[in-house]
Amino acid sequence: MGLAKLAKVSIIAPKTEVEEVVKELFKFGDFHPIEHETVDRSLEEMLEKVKKVELALDTIVSEFGIRSEVGIIDSIIKGVKVERHRIEAEDLRGLVDALESEAGPIVSELNGLSTKIDALTKEVQKNEALLAALRLLKDLRIAPSDLSSLRRIYAVFAVVPIRDLQEIKRSLPEAAALHVMLTKTLSAVLFVASSKDAERVERVLKGFGVKPFTVPEWLPRAIPEAYAAVESKLAELNAELADAKQKLNLVLEASKGKILSLREGASVLKESLERLKTTGRLKRFALIEGYVPYEKSGELLKMFDGRYPVFVSEAKATHAGEGGTAYADNPPTLLRNRGIVKAFENVTGIQGLPGNDEIDPTPFVALFFSVFYGIMFADFGQGLVLMIFGLLMSMRTKGRLRDWGVLLAVLGLSSSIVGFLLGECFGFRLSGWGIASPELVHLVEEHAGVKELNLASVQKLLQFTIMLGIVHLTLGYSLSAYRLIKNREYLEAFTSKVPTISMYIFGVLFALAFFGAGGVAQMLTSQSPAPFIGLPSSLVGAVGMAGGIASIFVLILGRPVANLLTRRGGGFVGAAGMGLLEVLENIIHFLSNTISYARLTILLLVHVALLMLLNNVWYALGLMSLPILVIGNLGIMALEGLIVFIQSLRLHLYEFFTKFFEGSGKPFRGLRSETTYVDIKIK
Repeated sequence: MGLAKLAKVSIIAPKTEVEEVVKELFKFGDFHPIEHETVDRSLEEMLEKVKKVELALDTIVSEFGIRSEVGIIDSIIKGVKVERHRIEAEDLRGLVDALESEAGPIVSELNGLSTKIDALTKEVQKNEALLAALRLLKDLRIAPSDLSSLRRIYAVFAVVPIRDLQEIKRSLPEAAALHVMLTKTLSAVLFVASSKDAERVERVLKGFGVKPFTVPEWLPRAIPEAYAAVESKLAELNAELADAKQKLNLVLEASKGKILSLREGASVLKESLERLKTTGRLKRFALIEGYVPYEKSGELLKMFDGRYPVFVSEAKATHAGEGGTAYADNPPTLLRNRGIVKAFENVTGIQGLPGNDEIDPTPFVALFFSVFYGIMFADFGQGLVLMIFGLLMSMRTKGRLRDWGVLLAVLGLSSSIVGFLLGECFGFRLSGWGIASPELVHLVEEHAGVKELNLASVQKLLQFTIMLGIVHLTLGYSLSAYRLIKNREYLEAFTSKVPTISMYIFGVLFALAFFGAGGVAQMLTSQSPAPFIGLPSSLVGAVGMAGGIASIFVLILGRPVANLLTRRGGGFVGAAGMGLLEVLENIIHFLSNTISYARLTILLLVHVALLMLLNNVWYALGLMSLPILVIGNLGIMALEGLIVFIQSLRLHLYEFFTKFFEGSGKPFRGLRSETTYVDIKIK
């Protein structure tokens, strides 16, 4: 578990043999390249080819609405069945050529059909407008040529875009315009004006690009015959268009899977070539550098044994330790979590990946996130439903969705366990379902037929969740100190982080003594037991007070004294002032962060109260209330499940991670990432 150890690898090869090196690295897979400035021309050429293929396939997917991902609900109900396409070649250039040769015919055929459909669609629209105009002339028994024989009036019949019609009317107040809509975008208009205004009408119509309607030359002059000819041609065009669309749908259905496979293959090759195309500044030799998992460095050495010089060293993070120690590398982060813990990398990833000099918090997140969620969503029945949903999701989906399914199943299991311990099942007592439960805390009590929350139990639960928060925060502070010690920053660790931990722990003891004694006045004399510890409050209070004061002195004076002893720079007063500010800041953070964990109890009470309110329907209607109960429980699960997830996430992001975790790492990306639709292999 945690961060994988990486090795930095440097390979030197003649530039004429770069493609051979890249081929072997692509076969190896787990190689994270370091990018340089100089670009290898042959690799750049291959990259441009792959980019063109990817762009063409992306256009096809976008234009024809091919779904590349299946929805969560569809995946769970129907499952995901993917037929993986295999692309195989002797080398990387062969893979690029295979990609081009397979994608080319599909892209050409689909583009050809699409172009044909567009042309036919335009022709159909043009003939539909012509047919509508001829129909109008046929019904009115008017021939456009007859209008020119009128002497005292000027009349012209034209087809006008609807968007220009009102503007034309405003420009010709002296002319009457009778219009009939032909299509959604065109209208047939008869303009009638005095013969003396003929020139002005013609000029305005030309300005809008409107020409008098004439029967096309390929049609008979008689309107009825022209109408019949256009009607016949339109039927042929519609039949041809329907045939082209049917053929397009058949081609899409037959090659949809292959299109997605080739697009994914192009994406993988493009990413690999973009990262491998830089080969260092040497003129005749290529320098290819990168990172590999340390346990696989021997395999890489063996692969290039005797052919090219290969240098392997342990990867170290960029870090300036005490005494001027510094490392110049900035290696990526490779997580090695397994099983259930791996699913919680999704939660860690919200903050970011741990840097190579950080601690991977995922194992701790897996434990505490599950516990927090289980407490706030404690219900045996609803937890089982959530667990079953998560298991179905993990079994019937792939990739990231599968990890989220595992995470939901774990959270559902945690909720069921806590719900069992509390004796809750869909808001009813487990004993009512015939299931024996410990019922560690009785949150709901009934008096004279009225249900209400048990304040004593609520207080116990609140105390427990606060103590759980104290453990969580103490772990965060401890990991902060451990990180500094691991990175050899001993001064910061022992003058800041370790005293902060002790100040917090002694502060907790002081608070327990305060509550056990019932106030400050009796805290150093009271023999009553302190909560959770059982020791006399006077003893616990004395230890807490003495330890807290000692920790404060170390925080204020530790750094300036250490600076004097080690002859470091910086003034004594300035360093002491910074220590005092740190003490004041710690006090504020201790109080606010610890109180935040009360939300665990509060959200559990909200959950219980909502179910109590919903279950009143059962007592009023009996079996008739089952539909309401089912819908209500689903609604509460959706609403509360999301709220509880957010609150559990908040406790980690703001209370836990802020103590030690920055999330500044960059992911380790091998040359062959996990794919869904394609298998790429070099022989």
